[in-house]
This record gives sequence, C-alpha cells and structure tokens, in this order.
Amino acid sequence: MKNSIYTLTILLSMSIFLDAQDVEEVIVTATKTEKTLQEVPIAVSVVTADVIEKANVVDIFDLKSVVPSLDTRQYQSSVNTTFFIRGFGNGSNNPGIEPSVAVFIDGVYRSKTQSQISDLPMLERIEVLRGPQSTLFGKNASAGVINIVTKKPSFEKSGNVSFGIGKYNSRVGKLYYTGPLNENLAYSFSANFNKRDGHSENPITGNATNDRDRVGYRAELLYVPSDDLSVRITADYDDYDEICCAVGSTSYGAGNQITAAFGGQIIPNDPFTKKAFYDSDPISQGDNSGLSIHIEKNLDNATIESITSYRNSYNFEIQDVDFDAVNIVAPSPIKKDLNGITQEIRIYSEDNEKFNWLFGGFYYQEDMDFNESIYFGPLWRPYIDAFLPVGTIAEVASAFGLPDSLMFAAGQGNMESATQDNSTKSIFAQFDIQLSERLNAIIGASYMEDKKSVSYNQINTAVFSNLDFVGAGAMGLIAAGFPPAQAMVLATDPAYNPLLPLQGLQFIPQFVNFPNAAQDGKSSDDNVDYTAKLSYALNDAVTIYGGVSTGFKATAWNISRNSLPNATETAALAAAGTPVGPNTGLGQRYADPEEAEVFELGAKIYLPSGYLNIAMFDQEIRGFQSNTFIGTGFVLANAGSQSADGYEFDLVLSPSDNIDLAVSGLFIDPVYDSFPNSASGDLTGTTPTNIPEDTISSNITWNWETNGFDGYVRLSHLYSSEVKLLENPSWQAILEANGNGTKKQDTLNISMGIEKQGVGDGVLSLMFYGKNINNDKFITTAFPAVADPTSTTFFGYPNNYKSYGLMVNYSF
Repeated sequence: MKNSIYTLTILLSMSIFLDAQDVEEVIVTATKTEKTLQEVPIAVSVVTADVIEKANVVDIFDLKSVVPSLDTRQYQSSVNTTFFIRGFGNGSNNPGIEPSVAVFIDGVYRSKTQSQISDLPMLERIEVLRGPQSTLFGKNASAGVINIVTKKPSFEKSGNVSFGIGKYNSRVGKLYYTGPLNENLAYSFSANFNKRDGHSENPITGNATNDRDRVGYRAELLYVPSDDLSVRITADYDDYDEICCAVGSTSYGAGNQITAAFGGQIIPNDPFTKKAFYDSDPISQGDNSGLSIHIEKNLDNATIESITSYRNSYNFEIQDVDFDAVNIVAPSPIKKDLNGITQEIRIYSEDNEKFNWLFGGFYYQEDMDFNESIYFGPLWRPYIDAFLPVGTIAEVASAFGLPDSLMFAAGQGNMESATQDNSTKSIFAQFDIQLSERLNAIIGASYMEDKKSVSYNQINTAVFSNLDFVGAGAMGLIAAGFPPAQAMVLATDPAYNPLLPLQGLQFIPQFVNFPNAAQDGKSSDDNVDYTAKLSYALNDAVTIYGGVSTGFKATAWNISRNSLPNATETAALAAAGTPVGPNTGLGQRYADPEEAEVFELGAKIYLPSGYLNIAMFDQEIRGFQSNTFIGTGFVLANAGSQSADGYEFDLVLSPSDNIDLAVSGLFIDPVYDSFPNSASGDLTGTTPTNIPEDTISSNITWNWETNGFDGYVRLSHLYSSEVKLLENPSWQAILEANGNGTKKQDTLNISMGIEKQGVGDGVLSLMFYGKNINNDKFITTAFPAVADPTSTTFFGYPNNYKSYGLMVNYSF
C-alpha cells in the first residue's frame, strides 16, 4: 500500500497544474442518472462501443481483456461461469448461491449466469462498477456491478450487416436495422449467430468440446409521442446448444491409474493436450427470453423512470462427472428453469445547481425449478474394489446380511428435485449536494427485504452409502462384552471399529428432505446499505474523492446433495419422532448473508489528451459465501471475513492524432481475516486462491488514413501475476509436485481494420483479429476428481487457445 500512496501523491501533484482539456466525454449511468465518467465519485471502468468493436468483445466473458479488475472463470458447462471484481465473487455450481457481481442489461437484472449467456447485441457501452453497489442496485451487488447499455431505436434509418470466419471453423453473423415507423414510433431489429467447432477433441465420441452454437434475436419499439415522454419496449430471445467444457489432468493419481485398467485414456499431468476423454459428451442446451418496458416521463423539474420486465431462462445439461472415457459414474443430467419479473421505478431532479435528489424502489420475484440425478455406472463396483483388499465389500455385505450384488450396483444413486421462490423489495434514495464551489457531497441509503422459500427432495438408492458403520461397530463391541455406553464411544474410534475407514466410500449419504418438522425451508433478511462520499475539485482538471459504501447479499440456500441438517435440526426431528439416520455426510442447509464495506480514496484527472482515474480501496466482505468442491460434492460455508486492500487505475491517452493508448491496472492484497471452518480447515490469515496480486491490461492503437481509406492496428496485452489454485494445502502440494499448481496469465491479442466510405450508400470495413496470439496457456481452475478415496487425482480447465478470424461489416 505504501507504493500506491506514493504513486497517488505524485500523480496528484503533477495534475494540480493541469487545466481541463478538450476531451471527449464518456457518459455513464453508474448513479442511475446520466453523468460523465469524470463527474461520478465511483470507481468505474467504461468499455465504449469503439473498444468493443476493435477488441472484438463478443460477450461479457471477453471483458477481462480490457477491464483487469474484472475476472471471469469458465467451469464445467456453458452456464457455469463466475464473475469476480477485485477478487470477490461466487455463484456457480450451486443454483442456490446467487452471484456477488450483479449483471444489468438496460436496467434489467439478470440473476444467474445462464440468463447472462447471450452474445452482446448492439451496444452503446459497458460499465464495470467496482466495489459494493447495493445502495442503488437492489440485488446482489456486494462485489460490484456489470451494467450493459444497448443502443435505442433511432428515427434515422441505418443498419449494418457483418459476417466473420475464423479458426475452428468459426462463423459469426450479425444483422441490425433501425428506423422510423412514423413521426412518433421507431423500431430496431437485430439477429446474430455464433458457431464454431470445439478446440479439444473427444476421441471417444468423435465430437469436439468447447464449441460454440448460439443464436439470438432482439426487437425494439421506441414510442415518443411528445418531448417529455418516451416508451421503449424490448423483446429478446436466444438459445444455445453446446458441448462444454474440456478438462485435463493436473495430477494423475490413483483414481486415474485404476480407470486406466478399465480403458481410461487420460494423458497424465497435461491439461493442455487438446483432448477430452468423455464416454458421454458434456452437453449444455438452453434458451433465454424476455420482455421489458422502459417508460421515461419528464416533469417540470424532475424525471420519472419505470422499468418493468419478465424473463424466462431454461437450461439442460448432461455431465460426464468422472471425466474419463469409461463408464464409472453414469452421465448426470441437470435441469434448471427460471421465471422472474422485475419492477424498478425512480424519480430524480433535473440537474439543479446546488441540490439534486433521487428516490426509487425495486421489486424482484423469481421462481426456480431444479432437477439433478447421479447414478453409478457399470464399472463403479470394480472401480471401488480396486482400492481395497480382495473381498472387503463382500465381507461388509455379509456382515449386514445383504446380498453382495447390492453393494455399489450399477443404477444406484440419487435423484433430486428442488424449488426456490425468491422475492426482493428495496427502496433507495440519494442526494447530491453542492457544499461549495468546489466541494460536493453524495449521501445515499437503501433498505432491502429478501425472502426465500426452498424445498429439496431426494430419492436415494445407494445401499452402501446408507449403512450404519458406527452402529454396527457398537453392536459388535457389545457382543464382545463392552458396556453399551462405552461401546457407542469406542465405535467412533478406528482402533476399535475397523468399519470406520470405509466411511470414505459412502459417496452418496442419506439426505434429509425439507421442509420438514424442524426445517421450514424459509429465510427472511433485511438490511440497510449506505454510501457517503465527498469530492473536491482541485481545479478544472483534477477532482479527488473519498468515502464509504456498503453492500449486501441475502441468505444463500445450499441446493445440493450436501445440504444436510445441523445438530439443532437433527435433535428437533428426533423429538418429532422422525430421527435422522446415521450417515448424513458434510455440509449445511444455508449460508448466512454477505455484508460488504469499502473505504475508497480516488482521483479523476483530465489529461491534455485523455484521462487518468485512480482509486485506492480497503474492502471487506463479512460472511463471504464460500462454495468448495471436495470431490463428492460442494461444501457451503461462511468465511468470517475476506478482505482486500489495494489500488487500481485507468489511463486513456492520445499522445498524437493517430495514436491511442490505454493502460489499466489492479494491485491487490487479499486475505482471509477469519475463516476457521472452511472445507479445507482453518484458513484464517491465508491468501485466497486464484486472485492475482497484480493485473495489468494495456493496449495501443495506431489509426491511419490514406487514399480514402481509414484503418487501425490494435495490440493489447493482459498480464496477471502467479497464483495458487487450491486452498487445501495438501491438495495444492500434490498439484505443485506435478507442475500444475499455479496460474499466470501473459496474453497478447491483435486486431487490424480497414474501412472505405462511399461504397454504395454506406461504409464497408474489414477486420482481422487474433486472440491469444502468443498461445499463452494456463489453468483457469483446478479441482479434485469425483470419488477418489485417496484424494490424489485432480483435473483442471484450460484457457481458450490461440484463435483468429476475419470480419466483414457493411454499415448503411
């Protein structure tokens, strides 16, 4: 932090002597009203339409290349992706855990990744608001916000058509047209498709993984009956049908070695082989659709805005959860259906000189249906037998008086169904007060109520997983002459009970369905969030600001087979005459809310041909909702506190008429201040994994003009420092021993474009792009193999490999 203070002091000292320059203003809606980027005392990065085009940003997962404070990680399917801002984020692999980074598209909240998967339509800009934003953004903004703004229909006719081809048989097409229907009504229509073959081969099925197959449509009407009223109606639909995602070996352990005897073909300790050995392709299919109505009414001294939306999102996927070419575990199907409505209304003053105000309210309702099943495959029993002395499982079956054929039989497993109804209400207000000619204050507050009603039911047929080894051991000790009370105690000691080591093979423990007599499946949270900031204009070019903001994310229910009763629920069920069985595994029903707070000091600086924005921060999330995969499922837990302090900057500069420079950086020091009960033990005082201390994005663009042609060459680079991949120290040591324990990013992208005006009635342009042209390789994340009792087998997800393509665009 000392270096950041020195940097900030030097830059401010230099900037005091600058005057305001003629720099193109960037408009943002980070405060729910339109202001320039340099006016708002918020750490926000803006990606303009020009950058989106030249950097070939296709979807929001591409944003990391231009916004270093934002990280995206792709997991096992197209919809299992998580966004992180300043290292904070969660929300994948468990439908009950909502993201800590909120995504809004034209003011409409998108609750989960599967509803955010659409390729981006005609864009005006993308704003990434860093740090908690719950005062004005009423749902799950404890880490930050991605705010996407698309272009409105125009009363002037225009359109464009583009088509592209590229590596992996990539084909991309876009169509957009807008114009008037009459003097009060304009419309726009867009359609797009994005298809490519996968970058990794599956030799078993002959198909490729990590392909892309998406289609989208969007239609809008803009009704402007008078100067003081506008109504914007938007309808959209998109679908996807993909095979994703490839994994590779990061530690070739005992599990891999045993499956190799049955035909497994994993390439040892090499996650970058471009081969994914699945006996069943990992399929992701789904669609998203929605309708929104945005009404804006100007009064004499104020504006009223209302945004109403309905959205539906459906996802179906099949996962080969053993990640190998043999049928150890049968393919696991998952279905998730979301139906939601939102309503936001706000009224705000019209740019008064001394005092401006905003009042608003937000309502959200979403219903979710979720189904998942997992069953043993035909090789499951031989796989388990290979870990044990010959005849062990048969002896256990005999001891319990059961047929040996019932132990780990193919087709056993569990089928799960869950529902969640979630409603959120919030009211908010913010005041912008001009205290003096140069001093300004922003004070805001919000009140939120969040209610969830959850049900979860499981049908479990895994016989071995539901055997009572403690009870059986106690009975054996009693038969050997031990008093019953002593026998029950000794039965929990492996020295007296030889069955206990086999508990590690009870992969699908008994589930206690809820609601039940002791658990109603309901949560109700309320919270007050606030923001208070001061900004001071040193001169026309430099404004400094500082203050505090808070964020909140409500209770997260553990919608997974690891959602299990605690001691209180167990005792209550016993008292109600429905005692819990002996083997209920690990996990908890829900995680308590997240509460975030950030103290921030920053500067917005106009430069002679650009701007420099700097923010220093000290940010903390208390009760961070951690969701950790342990090989047999996910363990949900609250960290006592996770914090990060550091600084970030955005520098945009044009040192000459034809050169544009942009450099952004994040320098951060994350730590678990308190996390005694994590799935990996006590992590208090340790560094959270996969959060780089240094991340820098830089690009240079050369713009040229000759003989009636305009063109550019853009080179960009993304660097992130080395990080460890797993928080469990023993697991991390195994990865490091196999050379796959760390991640570091050093990626180069390039694009080149040329355009000619006056081609017909429009502009014809060509663009060549290359992504990851230096073929940078890194593992986005690593995880333990499903059901390896030795915990020596690990897999990892490789990043996207080098790609390139050519785009042709005609605008008219």
